[in-house]
Amino acid sequence: MRSINIRLYLTSKLVKLFHSSGHIPFEKRVPQKCIRLSNVPLLSSIVKSYSKMKPMKDYTILNIQHELGDISAQVEALIVLGALPNDLYFLPPSYSHNKQFQLFISKHFQVPNENFFESTSYRLRYNYDKYRLLNVIFHLNKMVQMELLKKRNKENNLLVLDDGGCFSESLSILFDIDGDKLNLDELISNVPLSLTISKSDIKLILSYFKSIEIRLVEQTSRGLFKYQDQINISSALRKLGMSMIDVASSQPKKILEPSLIAEASLNMLSYLFYDAPKNLKIPKPSKLDKCLLLGYGSIGQAIAYALTHKGDLGMFAKDSVKISDIDLDKQKLAENDGFQLFDQWTSKDQFNYIIGCAGRCSFPISCLSLVRNNSYLISVSSAAIEFPFNEMIQYALLNNDIKINLSNTEINRLDDKNIHQNITFTIENNKSLTVVNGGMPITFLGILNPAIPEKFDITISLMIAASIQATFTKQEKNQQNRIIPLDSNYSEFIFDWFNNNKHNT
Repeated sequence: MRSINIRLYLTSKLVKLFHSSGHIPFEKRVPQKCIRLSNVPLLSSIVKSYSKMKPMKDYTILNIQHELGDISAQVEALIVLGALPNDLYFLPPSYSHNKQFQLFISKHFQVPNENFFESTSYRLRYNYDKYRLLNVIFHLNKMVQMELLKKRNKENNLLVLDDGGCFSESLSILFDIDGDKLNLDELISNVPLSLTISKSDIKLILSYFKSIEIRLVEQTSRGLFKYQDQINISSALRKLGMSMIDVASSQPKKILEPSLIAEASLNMLSYLFYDAPKNLKIPKPSKLDKCLLLGYGSIGQAIAYALTHKGDLGMFAKDSVKISDIDLDKQKLAENDGFQLFDQWTSKDQFNYIIGCAGRCSFPISCLSLVRNNSYLISVSSAAIEFPFNEMIQYALLNNDIKINLSNTEINRLDDKNIHQNITFTIENNKSLTVVNGGMPITFLGILNPAIPEKFDITISLMIAASIQATFTKQEKNQQNRIIPLDSNYSEFIFDWFNNNKHNT
């Protein structure tokens, strides 16, 4: 019952936020700043309880997260808990590294600039999944070499704060290449020469990892899905005696955080319609336009509500928005909320705006017949997975039988250093289809904060609690299941804190 009440409370707060009579410019709605530990009381209370124990002492910490301003307080917490600034590394995805964050961390906590691994060589032309894997492996090699140059009596252990299974998936690739199950040449083909890596580099990485203890914290469901779907990941973790602290499945993460992510998504959707530069801005819909919403989880529900009620995003009549979700419970919920369900096999509808928030590929190439002329694909997800953007590029460049074309201007933009671009394709019957932000999530536009960073106190508190738990967890070499739930004591503490302080959130 407590969880239901909390969710209703958060939903009401979100509704009020987007019920304003007029548009609030993005920069006024979301201050672009980095925050300190003193700005986040929940995290501060956790850190205070463990600060004397210094659980992060003798740990090197690799942050593979979306390095936005909302984790600057998390970095400070790690330092207060014993981590040394020189032992903190940051490996951001190509689409979210922000210089303002780096400057703030360097200035206030003296983290060396070389500890921020940049991914500036990414271009929209590349296959993002392949690029991301190689990018992680390349920078793991760089980190290992930097660590080996440090003069210590003994090597630090490694704590990895992961987002989307990047580290665990990369480990499995390293073992597959080392065991000749995967051809390294295939991995490094058609990616930037700056990310070239050799088999001797891979042996060095694995040798180093075998010589230390590694603790892993995973904060996303997507990372857990990879563990469950790819058997070589669990095998890789077993070979290193590693376990994974599961933040994603914890009750605070599942119940308290979704409305925060939804708020960030709505902020960025509003930004695209009103405040974005020309290369990202999208036109507001007309009365005749229709919208297809793919996925009706917490984010989908918030977007559906905002699109059909008063406020700066209230642009559609309710009968102009249809919902698609494979989950029967979500379908029923959408119908109870007054929305029509979309059935691809029986419907003849076509749409101008298709918003994907299913957390998987929700719009394959076979669905192109669903779009009208001058349509837009918008990803409101946690990774570049909603739309087959790279596949569409390949079809366009190869002049395949499938009618997908790119003009020379659009092809040139695929190699632009600015990867935050809307790319427009011409598809069957000369219809124009624009993939917003190159198919990447709209919450990752290179902007420092998609939502007020103090609101993510819950998220970073979970990551720090899991990190503390990871340092206290005994490594079990022969354990089959490598996933360890977040300690229920931490979950209860966070829920109790929220109940006692929700009037301030």
